Amino acid sequence: MRVRPGRVVAGIVLALAAVAAGAVALLNTDWASRRVAREAAAMLEARFDGRVRVESLSMTLFPRVAVSGTNLRITRDDGAAPMLEIARFEVSGTPLELFRRSFERVDIDGLQIFITRGRGQPNTLRGQLRDVRIGEVRVRNGRLVILPDDPRKIPLEFGLQTVTLTDFRFDRSTAFAARLVNPRPRALIQTEGRFGPWQTSAPRATPVQGVYLFHDGELDAIKGLGGHMTSSGKFDGVLERIAVEGTTTSSDFTLDLANQPVPLRTAFKATVDGTRGDVLLDDVDATLGESRIRAHGSVASTPGAKGRTVTLTVTMKDARFEDLLQLAVKAAEPPMRGRLDIDTGFELPPGSEDVPQRLRLRGKFAIRGGHFSSDTAQNKIDELSRRGRGEPGNAEVSNVISAFGGAFTLQDGVLRLPGLRFSVKGARVDLDGRYTLRSQGLDFTGALRLDAPVSRTVTGFRSLLLRPIDPLFRRNGAGTLLPIRVSGTVEQPLFGVDMKRVLKRN
Repeated sequence: MRVRPGRVVAGIVLALAAVAAGAVALLNTDWASRRVAREAAAMLEARFDGRVRVESLSMTLFPRVAVSGTNLRITRDDGAAPMLEIARFEVSGTPLELFRRSFERVDIDGLQIFITRGRGQPNTLRGQLRDVRIGEVRVRNGRLVILPDDPRKIPLEFGLQTVTLTDFRFDRSTAFAARLVNPRPRALIQTEGRFGPWQTSAPRATPVQGVYLFHDGELDAIKGLGGHMTSSGKFDGVLERIAVEGTTTSSDFTLDLANQPVPLRTAFKATVDGTRGDVLLDDVDATLGESRIRAHGSVASTPGAKGRTVTLTVTMKDARFEDLLQLAVKAAEPPMRGRLDIDTGFELPPGSEDVPQRLRLRGKFAIRGGHFSSDTAQNKIDELSRRGRGEPGNAEVSNVISAFGGAFTLQDGVLRLPGLRFSVKGARVDLDGRYTLRSQGLDFTGALRLDAPVSRTVTGFRSLLLRPIDPLFRRNGAGTLLPIRVSGTVEQPLFGVDMKRVLKRN
């Protein structure tokens, strides 16, 4: 009997159609969904070394094979804490790809990853597992939380607006691109690099590296500050310890105290320490206006306290005093100019008050070549130098430069100077008092030391009248030693002899 080829082909086609129909019918059964769920759960449990729970799971075949689910949760084997949570997900690809554990795409919405120390022991099943391959993983509305060893400290948290992983596999590094939202100052961060391979037994040891760009952060989100900041840089390490190197730029950095913009640029090296939940500032090289600032320290949480505290050691050498005054003093121009050296401890605890109210400083400073911008203030300094030299009528003594320095503390918006020494040629002032940042008020008492005796601080007949009392004010090697008080404001300082103390002394 002769077999016609057409009938053979038709028979084969019908057989294949029947097989395909059977396969489709089988894939549409609850058994298939349960089988997929078991396979996926086994794979995830092995990869994350934990337990998997899924609230719901469904599968569709057209226009492509897609497995979707809700509320997937992975916990450690002891069930004590979540490792990963997903609100909604969908895995898609062709039937052949799914059979080979090679997926076209995975879409995830509402991802939360909690990174802990891990057990530190390798998963014995890992080498026996066939790895999965995913062409593209798309994540929306995610959150990465690195939990410190001390549960009382604040975790490091990164908000993941979108993340895309390309050619993802658990056993090798994966290219990623992400958009993050920084809460304070609020800004968009774009980053790309490589992530992995995932370390099942020690998730915090998972490698990560890349570059980032921080867009136009609004500094006024931090109470007491103003301006905009942009930053870029690179990072490299593992999740529990990431080295970051970058720069920041702000052309309009301000403090609300004066609301006068000063350019601020920094280059920094830092370490994100997931074991402690802190950021270690290894080196900060900043330029405020034209003044260089060097610093190192940390941004750390305190057990039981809300927020993080910035703690730094700050050094400035041969800086411009006017750059700092422009930030803190309301004036058309800085009230004083000079060269500044400063060494200080810097502490900024969290809180709702303005930055100047929360800021704490403790250190020492020295200013050389000081010159007041206000004619009124500078005239008083010139007059002080003339009288101290015993040349009260010498008009050539003008635009006298001054020097001052000493120890200081700043707390609750009040700058305290317990041992301030101010000097010009012919005179020296030793003061103890405080300066209030918000009101710019001065309140100091101390002693004025002049080289000349009191009778030579005036001219004419008054000089003759004062000669008999010169011995009363000649003390401790000084021609004149007077107790004084300084009050008023930085722009309008008031100098006066403290007559009560004079009379009490005599």
